[in-house]
Amino acid sequence: MVNNMPNNYDFNNQIYGKKSLLKSLIRFKQFGLVILLVLVFSLLAWKSPVFLSTRNISVLLSQISMMAITAAGMTMLLASGEVDLSVGSQQAFIGVLTMQALNLTNNLWVGIIIGISLGLLIGFINSVLVNELRVVSFIVTLAMLFILRGLSYSTTRAAVQNLHKLEGFYNIGNGFLWIIPIPIIIMTIVFVIFYLLFNHTVFGAQVFAVGGNVQAASICGIQVKKIKTISFLIVGFLSSLSAIILISRMNSGQNNAGFGFEMQVIAAALLGGCTLGGGEGNLIGTMLAVLLIGVVGNGVVLLNLDSSWSMVFVGTLILLSLIIDSQRKRLEREMK
Repeated sequence: MVNNMPNNYDFNNQIYGKKSLLKSLIRFKQFGLVILLVLVFSLLAWKSPVFLSTRNISVLLSQISMMAITAAGMTMLLASGEVDLSVGSQQAFIGVLTMQALNLTNNLWVGIIIGISLGLLIGFINSVLVNELRVVSFIVTLAMLFILRGLSYSTTRAAVQNLHKLEGFYNIGNGFLWIIPIPIIIMTIVFVIFYLLFNHTVFGAQVFAVGGNVQAASICGIQVKKIKTISFLIVGFLSSLSAIILISRMNSGQNNAGFGFEMQVIAAALLGGCTLGGGEGNLIGTMLAVLLIGVVGNGVVLLNLDSSWSMVFVGTLILLSLIIDSQRKRLEREMK
């Protein structure tokens, strides 16, 4: 009895220490983005008098709107246990074909419908390959990345210029509603809708359940394939929406658009609280991460720094985020 007392005491201390460390890691993940945002904001406000100007903030939020819109869908897809690496190539492919449709029809709604239909079609194809052929989504969407990029170049060897001169089209990416840029309004609407969908609906709960444990979700009666299909369709829809905003802002459809866009979107979702294993996600965290990535990019431009430093910064944050998640999961396994 006497010999066992210290061992039990040490064991209890060990478990208590692991619980404390686990809580600390969770808190760091939750508040780390806010702390970084405050630090970066303060630094840029100190170094650049232009940073906090109304015009710069407006431009910054308009620029990140496309990343934020697509990242909302990517958060849901990652939470379901899947990923889509093709969203950057979708921007190019959908953008080029949508601009060609606008030029041919001279009709804004026809162009928008075609663009959104393309995004939904790509999402559906990805879901079929993943669900029916049981191919890993990483591989499927990596292949789709190359296919869509190649189709973008084969469709046109140069940028598709705006020949239709539709004012409504130009306003999507450059117009204002009162004093607020329309891309910011679209981004806000998407955020509100998907926040409610993610946190206050049965579908949102089912997404987390499928990503957390597919077998358990299936036993509980959740239609796993349906949940994953809808998640892929959502990403396709939001990718097409961001592509339409992009071609409106550039006033042309470009086959080289979206290079690296998929990495920014996935990075924002991972930094915001998603994991590659699924079952986790936080839309507010994703939006904070989008803002952080956008602010860093904006600061690099304002301070005339090499643009590669923003990539180094984001990459470091992703690595740190993955290390924290791996340590948290290890502690959770040891405590079971």
